[in-house]
Amino acid sequence: MIKKKYSAVDLTDLAIGIVVLGIVVSIGATILINARDTFVTGALGCNATVTTSCGVDYNLSNAAATGLAEYGNWFDIIVIVGVAAVILSLIFMAFGQDRGEESIGISY
Repeated sequence: MIKKKYSAVDLTDLAIGIVVLGIVVSIGATILINARDTFVTGALGCNATVTTSCGVDYNLSNAAATGLAEYGNWFDIIVIVGVAAVILSLIFMAFGQDRGEESIGISY
């Protein structure tokens, strides 16, 4: 009987995803902060400490920049969960069902 060989988990997709995610968050935060600062200098009576008189443009870009900053705080946890998923898939492949018989179910 020919035995199947299981390929190892490819980390390329995870690495590319993390890099692209980091680039998008960094560039997006930079654009939003520049837009927010533009609205501060363009509005009369608007400063960074009192945002009630700044208008919708400033408040929207400020809230979006704050959201991306909060997402950046969770970036380490997202990477750890991705690596844990890879490790779990390796464990499932190592201890998968291999008894030499046909089985119905999930094959890794």
